Amino acid sequence: MKKKSFWAFIALHFMVAIYSVCGILSKLAVRHSFLSIKFCLFYGLIILSLLIYAIGWQQVIKRVELTAAYSAKAATVIWGLVWGMVFFHEKLTLLRAVGIILVFAGLIVYFSVGKDKSGEDER
Repeated sequence: MKKKSFWAFIALHFMVAIYSVCGILSKLAVRHSFLSIKFCLFYGLIILSLLIYAIGWQQVIKRVELTAAYSAKAATVIWGLVWGMVFFHEKLTLLRAVGIILVFAGLIVYFSVGKDKSGEDER
């Protein structure tokens, strides 16, 4: 992996992590009364994180193949499980662990496919 593509890959997963934060903020928002200060604060943070994500995503897809970018969005599932365990003390069950392993294995398989000798993408 070239240095430029490595940093694009890191940025891609950073954007996916930002996108997954919206789930946390949503869950925190529904704990408060509709249109209360805290409710509006959390929804404002959701809109802000989606704005950051939208701008960052556009920058990332300039540097990464579109198929690779959308494949990496599967990592949102992994981030969601991690955030649930960290912020909401949710349990990691056997089925969730298997799901994480399957998603992670799929990402590894997809991104481990290299280019052939002619420079064409094997995917």
